[in-house]
This record gives sequence, structure tokens and C-alpha cells, in this order.
Amino acid sequence: MKEYEASEGLSTSRLVYGVLGIIGGIWLVVAPFALGYSNLKVLNPATKKQVPADLSAVTVSDIILGLIILALTGFALATASNPATAKLRQYANIAVIAAGLYLLAAPYLFDIFKAAEYLAVDKPNTNDQLMGLLTIIIAGFAYQKEFGRKEEEIVEVYQPAPRV
Repeated sequence: MKEYEASEGLSTSRLVYGVLGIIGGIWLVVAPFALGYSNLKVLNPATKKQVPADLSAVTVSDIILGLIILALTGFALATASNPATAKLRQYANIAVIAAGLYLLAAPYLFDIFKAAEYLAVDKPNTNDQLMGLLTIIIAGFAYQKEFGRKEEEIVEVYQPAPRV
């Protein structure tokens, strides 16, 4: 059964992981508008009044990362049946995992570099961290499914040597 799955190209699990990646990428592009990043307000410590949060850097970051995830996932799906591009698919999968790590770290990076009042605003902070976590999990499962060791290889490695 494993041999058939490996030779069939676009298996059901690859398709599911790919579709989830595409949905995640589309959500990252749409989220700044759907969640209203431009309408969010934060408390100004000096004046003690609500002021509009400058989340333009966060908006650009989410849109660019969404497009990157869309492109990498689309590439992996489009080349699933081509064994010659397996190494490139592996790099694309690692890049998607790195994008997920960036999404997890983005609120802290933007806060450290004072690029946006990010940690004080729940919607973009929660959205990026949740999407980062989901991206890492889904891309990790996809990586393990496609590039992890096969059950037959594991059995061969852990079989005890015959006694003489």
C-alpha cells in the first residue's frame, strides 16, 4: 500500500495539507481587512486616551506572508506528481514551517523594534500567533508524511540482528 501511495503523486493527505495551506494563506491576506486592523485603538500612556493603532507594518507583514504561503503551497501541490522536484518541495515545506515560526514571533519582534503597537491589540496578535501555530503543525505533518522515514525503513533499522 505504501508503494502505491508513493507513486500516485497527489495523495489525499497531500491534497488536504495543501488545501489547508492555501486556506491559511488566503486568510492571512484577508485577515487585516476582515478583522479591521485599521480601526483598532490603543491607550496612549501619555494622554490616557484611545488613539488609532498604527498597524500598517503588521498588515503588510500578514499580506506578504499569506502570499508566500500561498505560493509555496501551490508549488508543492502543482509538483506533487513530479519526483524530480521532491527536493524543492522539501525546501518549500521547510520555508512554510519557518513562516509559521515568524508568525509566532511577529508580535514580539514588532514590539521590540517599535514597528507597531502590536502586543496591546488582541486581534492581530492572537490571529498571527494562532495562524503561526496552525501553520507549523500542518506543515510539520505534511513534511513528516512526505519526507519522514517510511514504516518499512523503521522496521529494518530496529530489527534485532540474528543470533548465530
